[in-house]
Amino acid sequence: MMDIEKMLQEKKRDYDRIEAPEEMEERLRGALRHQKPRSRCIWNSRFIAAVLVLFVFVGYHFDTFAYYSKRIVGYDGVMSDSLKDLNQMGKGQEIGKSYTFENGVEVTLDAIMVDDNQMIAFYKIKDPNKIMGQHSPLVEFKGFFRSYRMRSGMGEYVENDHQEEMIYRANFETPRIWERRLTFKFSIRSNGLYQEGTIPFVLNRSKAMGHTIKQKIKKTIEIEEIEVNFEKITATPTQTLIEGSINNLLELVREQISGDQTRIARMNIKLLADGKEIGNQGAGMRTDMKGYTFSFSFDPLPQDIQKLEIQLQGLSVVRRPNMTIDLADKGLPYSIEYDNREIKIENIEVINGNTHITVETEESMSLLDVSLSGKDKNLRFIETTPLDYDKKLDGTITYSRIITFEGQGEDLQLTIGKVIYTAELQDAILPIEIK
Repeated sequence: MMDIEKMLQEKKRDYDRIEAPEEMEERLRGALRHQKPRSRCIWNSRFIAAVLVLFVFVGYHFDTFAYYSKRIVGYDGVMSDSLKDLNQMGKGQEIGKSYTFENGVEVTLDAIMVDDNQMIAFYKIKDPNKIMGQHSPLVEFKGFFRSYRMRSGMGEYVENDHQEEMIYRANFETPRIWERRLTFKFSIRSNGLYQEGTIPFVLNRSKAMGHTIKQKIKKTIEIEEIEVNFEKITATPTQTLIEGSINNLLELVREQISGDQTRIARMNIKLLADGKEIGNQGAGMRTDMKGYTFSFSFDPLPQDIQKLEIQLQGLSVVRRPNMTIDLADKGLPYSIEYDNREIKIENIEVINGNTHITVETEESMSLLDVSLSGKDKNLRFIETTPLDYDKKLDGTITYSRIITFEGQGEDLQLTIGKVIYTAELQDAILPIEIK
């Protein structure tokens, strides 16, 4: 589509070239000579013609002007490609309200976008004092019963010779269905004290974009006795959200009683649409009455997809075995197994008065909260020094490191308080039926 400024410039040149026919001009002059003057304002014939044509042009292209007026201007630097597309289509609700603090700092809420997954705010801060780095803006939306705090966001500086200016895009939870009036609240720090400002506005529900897909998944992948339950998918114009849980409350209680606790440190999944990976926006995990619950957010889905799949790539597990290995009179290397994984003590030696223990495990396994005790004494942990990786004949890769403790002793016992490893994955791809 032709740039609107270029279009207007071309039309202006056309209007400047318009001339009224000579005989029309003479008739108008003759008519005016026989009329009493009613006004001191004399209209030039060229101006009248230009106004008439401009009126016709603007009336015909009114929708185009309205379309461009709905765009959020100046935020391309903090918009993803999908948000830029929505902005080009005129999505979102204009706010255009500002608040100025006593020190001259001005905060402007320009617009919001709302769908079933999130609310996105576009706002800027201008500081005439050019001390933006000393400010600490805290933002949230206050509704009727509750507040909606920022989940994530990003900002960038805008070049301005007269003041420091930053633009922001911030993501919030979608307001509850009953919310109609919201207040944008923000705080800045000035001279060591926080000052609060507010911008109230009415939420226009007709501007909300809803969702394209919202359905249950109800599929489970089991990995080494860990159940990963994919429960729901919500696809909207700004985001695709996958939600689920891991194990349940009964499993958590069982672990508390046994003392051998299992935690999920990290989980990686891919979302594939017609075989192509959808960009990842972020992830979250927490513990509640369902056990572990997780959510993964991705870019919006393309239109007219035929096949949608979830691929579970990795599951990092944290366990607390509180395992003690008696090293006294053991031939080296000495191996034990934990959770079907080998922990090998390869060597023990004293160097410069300190005890060095060389340990080998599988590639993805880490040993944490390690301690060493001897006869009537505890040896303080100093450091872990990585050595190298080794590929075995069966294709497995092991990792060796040296754990150093201060001092030396007899009848040594090595205690491992925590281990982290990656659970093995087999055929971890789930198709999602699009309804």
